[in-house]
Amino acid sequence: MEPNETQRTPINTPIQNMVDDSRRDGTAGPLIGSIIIVLIILIGGLYFWGSMIVDRKNEIESEAVMEEQTRDAEVEAITSQSTSDEASSIEADLNATDVDSADAEIDAVDSEY
Repeated sequence: MEPNETQRTPINTPIQNMVDDSRRDGTAGPLIGSIIIVLIILIGGLYFWGSMIVDRKNEIESEAVMEEQTRDAEVEAITSQSTSDEASSIEADLNATDVDSADAEIDAVDSEY
């Protein structure tokens, strides 16, 4: 190599270094941001789904309590009948018995099966 010839080496200017650094760092930021957004959406969806399950469970439990209270009231009405074998007591028990709702109860049993 002759002394007058200069070697051609790439000259890195500070601007070129900043451009190269920004290219490398620019891909990580949006990727991390996207991952965070997806995680937030997933956590929100799981929270919403869990609250729906809890609401449905509470609804089912309240329906079961209402059915039990209805059955208890019916049993209490049946057991409140007189134990006397007098004709007037028997007639009073028959008049107190609600036979009109028997069809509704039969329909409800049929609809369950």
